[in-house]
Amino acid sequence: MTRIVVFASYDKDGIVHDYVLGYLRYLKEVADKIIFIADNYADEYEQNKLKELVDYAEFCPHGEYDFGSYKRGYYYAKSNGWLDSANKLIFCNDSCFCTSSLIPVFEIMEKRSCDFWGMTKSHEIQDHLQSYFLVFNSNVFTSKTFIEHINNVTHKDNFMDVVRCYELPFTSKLNDASFVSSEYIQFNNNINPTFYPYKTYKKGMPLIKKKIFSTFDYGKDSLWLIYVLLQKNKLFKKHVEECFSANSFAILGNIYKRRLLNFIYHKTISRNKIKIKIFNITVFKTRR
Repeated sequence: MTRIVVFASYDKDGIVHDYVLGYLRYLKEVADKIIFIADNYADEYEQNKLKELVDYAEFCPHGEYDFGSYKRGYYYAKSNGWLDSANKLIFCNDSCFCTSSLIPVFEIMEKRSCDFWGMTKSHEIQDHLQSYFLVFNSNVFTSKTFIEHINNVTHKDNFMDVVRCYELPFTSKLNDASFVSSEYIQFNNNINPTFYPYKTYKKGMPLIKKKIFSTFDYGKDSLWLIYVLLQKNKLFKKHVEECFSANSFAILGNIYKRRLLNFIYHKTISRNKIKIKIFNITVFKTRR
């Protein structure tokens, strides 16, 4: 079995961070070739960090976000004949910390009857596999539907336009072409699973979105536990601390907002009783 990875990257300062190198090491455990496409320039020192980790690296601004990098990586692999014998094509990007081996994930997903899969499926706006980690079988990445979608990737003015044009419809287009999809972390609730990093981590998720530390109110649960978890690993420590320092008010607000709301009003329903507390004082209690 041959697996080809296209890894999309962007850093405004042209830095290849330690957490990215760690992610690539985990990818090497499950992939035969890695194509690294960065939407930015980088000096020789930064580019040399990728030696022994990737088979091809390209640093050139294109302004088409991750899907633009996926497109360039796909065509590099295709033009060099790497896809001719490939069984799997993996699209992933540097928006996540990879905290553990990807081998168990692939072992589980190889047993699923599907043509393509992602780490998570979001139910925001419309059901779709999230594009930070996607895996396609050869019947998918050689299909007319897949190639047309990749061909149509062009510059968009902002991130949400990219999401609407390329991420959201990708799953439904492939499903409409009779390809079967699946997701590794399965949630029954109508949510975006990446909002709940601790819940997904406990379910065996090896990837944690960096955005929980840079975007106010992105993380919805146990952000402090994730912060402590990542701080233990030197690959993440520096980057997490920088994010925490730059966004400390947002992060602290996110951590303590729910605690404050629970202090003001908290309702507990158990099998045989209901209890309501206001300012941590029980004001109502009854048996069901």
